[in-house]
Amino acid sequence: MSNLSSKERMIMSLNHQEPNRVPYQVSFVPEMFNLLKNKYLNFIEKNKKSNSKYDDMKELDIFLGHDMLDLCHGISLGYYRNVESDTYTDEWGIKWKKVYYNTINGRGHYTEIIKFPLANDHSIDDYIPPNPENEDFSYTEEIIKTYGREYFISAHIGSSLFEGLKYLRGLTQSLIDVIANKGIASKIINMTVDYHLKIGLKLIEKGIDMLWLADDYGGEDRMLISSDTFRELIKPKMGYMISELKRKNKNIKIAFHSCGYIEPIIDDLIEIGLDILNPIQPEAMDPAVIKKRYGRKLVLWGSISNQRTLPFGTPKDVE
Repeated sequence: MSNLSSKERMIMSLNHQEPNRVPYQVSFVPEMFNLLKNKYLNFIEKNKKSNSKYDDMKELDIFLGHDMLDLCHGISLGYYRNVESDTYTDEWGIKWKKVYYNTINGRGHYTEIIKFPLANDHSIDDYIPPNPENEDFSYTEEIIKTYGREYFISAHIGSSLFEGLKYLRGLTQSLIDVIANKGIASKIINMTVDYHLKIGLKLIEKGIDMLWLADDYGGEDRMLISSDTFRELIKPKMGYMISELKRKNKNIKIAFHSCGYIEPIIDDLIEIGLDILNPIQPEAMDPAVIKKRYGRKLVLWGSISNQRTLPFGTPKDVE
């Protein structure tokens, strides 16, 4: 067992078996990624498997011992763009603005949406979403070809339900829509589901090991929408996505991310076929309780605090 590859380690864990160690994967904001990449640049240059322009994007993950290599597709790609301008508009018509902050390691930024393309009701009927046929899969194809035998390859097709509605309508309007404008909410969600489902099916054809959806339904101590609203408006659409993806490949693993407190809907997520739940935010839900209650039915991905332990803990705390 000591000679397990990263992919074998991940597969064992996802099948509720105990490998030689807990598999792990870490995601970084661009500033931290660049700091680490520059620090370990010599290693990256020496260990490239080819001259592909994509190599150094994943060699850092490999150096840090990641068992899973994570990719991203769909509407959430708009969140970070490597552009010089402080504002930019993505292919969905969403306008983003960089918001800067200072740290001990230098200046960083996150992005906020400052223009929602479907904020006005009259814009909905004339809106044309991006064509999924135009999605660029070259990065994913290269990663699968180069690393797919040894490493577990995951692809993010998140923000495809409630989050997509928020991206296109705005948070406040979306919260109104799911109660007072259910027809509008359903129409927009169906559109984003259709796009991301087509992307997911293509990713399965290309040999991906896992797909993960992402929508934030939880605040720190309660849900953003009621569990009844989730069951009425979201659950059938998410269930449809998962069933179609598993129809394409019965062995594909499906993960779901939601920050915050979502205990009231975990049974619903299991019912519609979810395999992995992320991140089990410890400020909002007790990982030990979730593990005891759902550990036979779900694989838990995360459970370490990136609000307290990772940013403010000592190395011993993190260990």
